[in-house]
Amino acid sequence: MYCPNCGADHQQAKAYCKRCGEWLPDLTNQSRVSFGGETPQQNMFTALFFSGLSSLAALFSAIALYATYLGAGDARWSVYFAAAFCLCIAGWQTSSFFVTLKLKRRLKNARNQSVSRELDQRQTSPALNPADVSAFVSNSSVTENTTQMLGARRPGSDRASYLE
Repeated sequence: MYCPNCGADHQQAKAYCKRCGEWLPDLTNQSRVSFGGETPQQNMFTALFFSGLSSLAALFSAIALYATYLGAGDARWSVYFAAAFCLCIAGWQTSSFFVTLKLKRRLKNARNQSVSRELDQRQTSPALNPADVSAFVSNSSVTENTTQMLGARRPGSDRASYLE
C-alpha cells in the first residue's frame, strides 16, 4: 500500500504512515460503516464527547433525584439508591473523560516528536559513498568479439571448416 500523502510504499492499512505520519484508512473495506470515525483522533473525540455528555447527564439525574426526594417522607430507598448509582456513573465517566483527554494529548505529543525526530534524522544522515566495483571480475559479453571472429571466416568456405 502507498501513502496518498507522501507516496511512501510498503505501508499497512489502519496505521500511520512511516514517513509522514498520516493516517492510512483501509480502502478495501469501505462498505463497512465505523462508529466514531475512521482515524484514532476521530475515535478519541467521540469517546471524549460521549464521556462528557454521559457524565453531565448522570450528574444532573443524581442532583434532580436528590433535590426532589431528599427530606421527603414519602421517598423510597430505591430513589436514593438510583441517585447514588447516578453519582457513581458520573464519577466514572468524568475520570474516563480526563484519562482519554490525557491520552489524546500524550499521543499528539508523541506523534509530533516522532515526526520531528524522523525529519532531523533525514537531514543529518549522510549520503552513501560511491560503490567500489574494483573487486568484481570483468566478464566479457557473449557478443563482444563476434565481429572479429566472423571477419576471419573466408567467403565460400563451408561451415564445418569454420567451426574446426
